[in-house]
Amino acid sequence: MTPFFVLLYIIYFASSVTQGEKDKLHQCNGYQANYNITDVLGTWFVVALVPDRGFPRLRQISCYKMDISETDEAGLRWLVSRKFESPSQELIDRIKGTIIRQRYHSEKPFDIWSKSIPGINGCFKQLFSLETNNSRIADAEALGTGMQLHLMESNDEFGPYLVQILWGRLISAVIYRRTEGVSSERLVPIHDFLTNLRGYQKMPRICDPPSKEVVPPPTTLE
Repeated sequence: MTPFFVLLYIIYFASSVTQGEKDKLHQCNGYQANYNITDVLGTWFVVALVPDRGFPRLRQISCYKMDISETDEAGLRWLVSRKFESPSQELIDRIKGTIIRQRYHSEKPFDIWSKSIPGINGCFKQLFSLETNNSRIADAEALGTGMQLHLMESNDEFGPYLVQILWGRLISAVIYRRTEGVSSERLVPIHDFLTNLRGYQKMPRICDPPSKEVVPPPTTLE
């Protein structure tokens, strides 16, 4: 399994849940995260993953830069109607509320769009994903899983950690920071937080840097 597909598989395919669980998890179990949209915008680096049951035994996990940007529902609907070929009405109807885009700069960069859940800080429903330089909506992966963004302060000069909480059978959380690299000791408070929030958690897996520099391609959808 290539590093790109490892990351792609973990970030959103691994967050799949049964239909019966989705409604509850879309509300992030009611947890009010430490979240402010202005504080999470911009560039982050994936530094570690917290595995869940069923996580594959991988000798190496390559992690990449990720950018978060914001657009409103009207803006995303306009972009979809202008850039995508024959978008379905069902897709258009799913675009409601505040929308964020996560762009992962892997060997094959891809975007994930999510909409906020009103009344619950940092809670989102993932809408769909698509490779960055692809404008064919037929190639988009329809999602529908819940995720939550939570900021945790650190005691160093590199600023806070961003914890992306997922619900599924392979991954419990993805951990980001503004700079690359992290130590196991600095991940202990995050592990304790997740344990208090969700029960027993496996220890985080620290990511390996990409084997080569990733140059972003031109994008067809901003």
